[in-house]
Amino acid sequence: MIMLASCLWLATFQNPNRLYQLSDLKRVTVMFGSRAIPSYLCDTDPKRQEGMMFLTAKEFKTSEGFLFHFPDEAPRGFWMRNTVLPLDIIYIKRNGLVTNVGQGKPFSERTIPSAEPATYVLELRQGMAKKFGIKAGSRIKIPKLPPAQ
Repeated sequence: MIMLASCLWLATFQNPNRLYQLSDLKRVTVMFGSRAIPSYLCDTDPKRQEGMMFLTAKEFKTSEGFLFHFPDEAPRGFWMRNTVLPLDIIYIKRNGLVTNVGQGKPFSERTIPSAEPATYVLELRQGMAKKFGIKAGSRIKIPKLPPAQ
């Protein structure tokens, strides 16, 4: 009964600090080898700008990710303003090749740059990239997506 109540709370929880609630975001699954990583999709400027800001450990499962989809392949840089959880920031080229993995510290405004131009950025809870074996040179399969805005 406690598990059911917990699930219902998460399904109806509204984070007052967020413009886009998790329930507002489309979910996609990216693949690393045989590992499925369920991810929330950020494919517009407002969604990419908010990203994982203000999310807490109770709202966001350790095994989930956030996939940022950009309309072009270009140098990228992410920061952690208003981001509560430490993150792995994985830069991915259009062809699925990982260029580099950066570590984001909560609330830091230091830019974490891509090593090469990237079309996608996958954010995971810090330590998950290492646990999954994701590193520069790895390939991640991105599902077919409509063009990003």
